[in-house]
Amino acid sequence: MDQAGNDFFARAKANGASSATGKDNINPNNSTLYSPEDVGMSSITLARIDSIVKYGIKARALPGCQVLVMKEGKTIYDKCFGYYTYEATQKVTPTTMYDIASLSKTTGTLLAIMKLYDNGQIKLTDKASRYLPFLRGTDKENITIKELLFHESGLPGDLSCYRLATTKDKDHTVHMGCTNIKYKEDWVSKIPTAEYSLQVSDSFYLHNSFHREAMKMIANTHLRSKTYLYSSVNFILLKEIAEIVCGIPMDVFLDKEFYTPMKLNHMAYLPLRTHQKKDIAPTFIKDFLRNGVLQGYAQDPDAAFLGGVAGNAGLFASASDVAIVYQMLLNKGEMDGKRYLSAETCRIFSTTTSKSGRRYLGYDKPVPGNPKHSPVIRAIQEHVAG
Repeated sequence: MDQAGNDFFARAKANGASSATGKDNINPNNSTLYSPEDVGMSSITLARIDSIVKYGIKARALPGCQVLVMKEGKTIYDKCFGYYTYEATQKVTPTTMYDIASLSKTTGTLLAIMKLYDNGQIKLTDKASRYLPFLRGTDKENITIKELLFHESGLPGDLSCYRLATTKDKDHTVHMGCTNIKYKEDWVSKIPTAEYSLQVSDSFYLHNSFHREAMKMIANTHLRSKTYLYSSVNFILLKEIAEIVCGIPMDVFLDKEFYTPMKLNHMAYLPLRTHQKKDIAPTFIKDFLRNGVLQGYAQDPDAAFLGGVAGNAGLFASASDVAIVYQMLLNKGEMDGKRYLSAETCRIFSTTTSKSGRRYLGYDKPVPGNPKHSPVIRAIQEHVAG
């Protein structure tokens, strides 16, 4: 769906792993588990998942995970492996929520954009500056929604907006627990106040004006050629557009239109508002911006410093809830007899291809003729060769 696979393995390596002690939790949802042969797949092939995951845990590439496979709306493989951390004190369960990183783009922001397009509230040819005044009068004034979705806007890959709050000036800094990063005292607070309400992590709050300054940072950044470059900044802007159009925070809009009616009880931005910390797997043992265990707060620096609800990252979810979202999309917008998106909107977004052939509208896509530009095919080839 997107580049979340790379993000997962990067997080796993940084977070560490536990040993694969204890029995695997097989089909822990107690839902109907179909035979792979029922949908034209092989039980023997799927059984290899067990050995691959166990090898990863033994090699300390990840502490644990849930693997769920669905086809044609039927669950044919569903297992939980391992634990939250190396200490092996808490097992992964079917409701364990993970920071799904870049998968937030298609599981969150893109759903909002598709819904607004479905409602006729936006057009793909609309200029982003129509909704975002801070882009007017800049070289980004003519960037369209379609270009943002294709990652062909000319914007850089990431924003690194945390730099706005950091300084090398030792006389006017605040130490937030990290030995390498120092923060400007007027930007950060260890306690929440009316002025410092953007929570980055435990005892770490940003001034409310930080968001506005981050948008200025985008307006002032150098625009490159409009060729394909996967960019978090594109989806940061799409989230801003979505909120201007729908008039409410994007997480509220997504809850209303998708997550609540679809009964996705383990999918949320800012999950500590609605779930206990024990429900959420730690993402990092030590984050370079926020010293200590990172659990329940967005790992992505841009998403974290934008308050945890961002266009590029910030969504937490269980494997089961993620599967339901994409089954709805495979069903052309329908799930359990309720329609969430029109079939035509699903078709347009999942088939319209960029000039480079690299992307659909918001979605990653395979490029069979050029494996170097197809991470899905390349990953399979490397696995088979290995």
